[in-house]
Amino acid sequence: MKAFLQTLILGVFLAPLSIFAQEPISLTELTEAAENGDSRAQFDLGNRYLYGDGVIADNYEAARWFQSAAEQGNNNAQYNLGVMYMQGTGVIADIQTAVEWFGKAADLGDPPAQFTLATMYANGSVLPRNPVLAHKWFTLAASAGHRAAEVNVILYQEMMSNEQIVEAQQLAKQWADDFMQRQTLEVNENAVQLRAGGR
Repeated sequence: MKAFLQTLILGVFLAPLSIFAQEPISLTELTEAAENGDSRAQFDLGNRYLYGDGVIADNYEAARWFQSAAEQGNNNAQYNLGVMYMQGTGVIADIQTAVEWFGKAADLGDPPAQFTLATMYANGSVLPRNPVLAHKWFTLAASAGHRAAEVNVILYQEMMSNEQIVEAQQLAKQWADDFMQRQTLEVNENAVQLRAGGR
């Protein structure tokens, strides 16, 4: 089962997101933006080092840039860093650190991280088995369109009591409500900053 989980996570990990896909950016510009603290540039540079895209592949450099972006709340970098800690790629393997990064990414609405946490709670090999939390995270990942989560949420609830399903659904709803509230607050804060900057 552990090998299955790692294969499953790796399969999602191998699909990097390019934040700058709309407009090509030179490695020099990307590095400058990353060094100036742009978390999107740090994430993209991490992917370049991970896959050797325009640079010599270097897992340690990839982990370093993902770490910088992850510390600024970049959920994609948090997820990738979690995978790297789980597998010991570019860092010393540390399952607890991996779980922490998956948790942070999941809390920011990252479907692969939510699915990974759900799988961990379902399997009980990394985290204590908890069907309610597994169902909650499967539900949230599924609601964001994660196909494997869509299947698992249905299959997994067959093994749960009605009470557990209701509790998991309540937890998922509470998380979604809190997430929407945080998003609305962030949008409002950004709008205030834009108005203040425009004066």
